[in-house]
Amino acid sequence: MITARKLATLSALGATVLAGLASISQGAQSAAVKCPLKASSTLPGGEAWAFTATGVPVSPHAGIKSAYVHGRGTWTHGRGAGTICSADMPASGAARDIVLSVGGSARVSPGITQLGRKGVGLTLSVKVSASDDPACALGTRGSVTIFASYFQGHHDRVQLHFVAGCTAENATFQGPQLHALIAREGRQVN
Repeated sequence: MITARKLATLSALGATVLAGLASISQGAQSAAVKCPLKASSTLPGGEAWAFTATGVPVSPHAGIKSAYVHGRGTWTHGRGAGTICSADMPASGAARDIVLSVGGSARVSPGITQLGRKGVGLTLSVKVSASDDPACALGTRGSVTIFASYFQGHHDRVQLHFVAGCTAENATFQGPQLHALIAREGRQVN
């Protein structure tokens, strides 16, 4: 069951990191690449998903000193919807920001084991809707896989995977700086 505490933690962390991200990358972002997600303490009703992660991805991501990714939306009747925003802060040079539109198929996998924990997985189809990475063209397709573990002491994972010119944006986030949620009417999916 998704506790009010976990939802409050996810919301508070998202609001804090969003404010920090806005102040860090405001000058580096072009006007065209702006995350449309605003901090929120609520999830959409029904079948919903959300996540927020800060820090360096655990996957190879050369030259990145910090990153932030967050998203939220719905999954219902095998279809996903929502928005995901990602910002990479390299050790030198300008920030790389992308915005992903979630649309198309969504596959939920309840009762699976990953990272040594029981939980639920959700795979979403995405496409790039804004990017300041010249190699990552608008419309490039990819997928995002979310794993939210059950019970307390969460061990969650979010994986972004792209094709063609966007492969530099491939990343895996996990650890204490990631909070993921896959819910049905506010309850964990079993």
